[in-house]
Amino acid sequence: MSIFSSNKDNKEPQPAYTPPAPKPVAASTPSYSAPSSNMTSIADGTVLDGQIKVEGDIRIEGIIKGTVTSKGKVIVSASGKIDGDIICGNAEISGHVTGKLKVADILILREKANIEGDINTGKLVIENGVKFNGNCSMGSAAAAASAPVPPKMEQTVKPSHSVVNA
Repeated sequence: MSIFSSNKDNKEPQPAYTPPAPKPVAASTPSYSAPSSNMTSIADGTVLDGQIKVEGDIRIEGIIKGTVTSKGKVIVSASGKIDGDIICGNAEISGHVTGKLKVADILILREKANIEGDINTGKLVIENGVKFNGNCSMGSAAAAASAPVPPKMEQTVKPSHSVVNA
């Protein structure tokens, strides 16, 4: 039988159209880059009251009332606010900080940053528009003073010589 048959007597039922079955789709990775597994985030609208200590990096978009300590990088976004000290390896500030900043390596103050407190850092980058009220010390001595210090063991000191009154 041909496709263009003129034979009207031969009427075979034509199968109904069925769409092809969907092929299984393998899971794909998202098109955006996900934050590193060591990144801690404090979302906008979150208020934390207390100390935060993290091993990796931290991004702050909310409000923290207390000290933030990180061996990695502290990022304070434009909506972020910290009422307390920051002690870290590196920092990038776009928000408001009221307290001391002790940054061992590089501190970057972005255009909308507002800092009210002293800065102690190895290197400092300041963009146009930053508001800063406080004192700043930089360089290797400042970086050494900024590095987190491990707790010291108590030690009793005995005099090495005796005093004799004559």
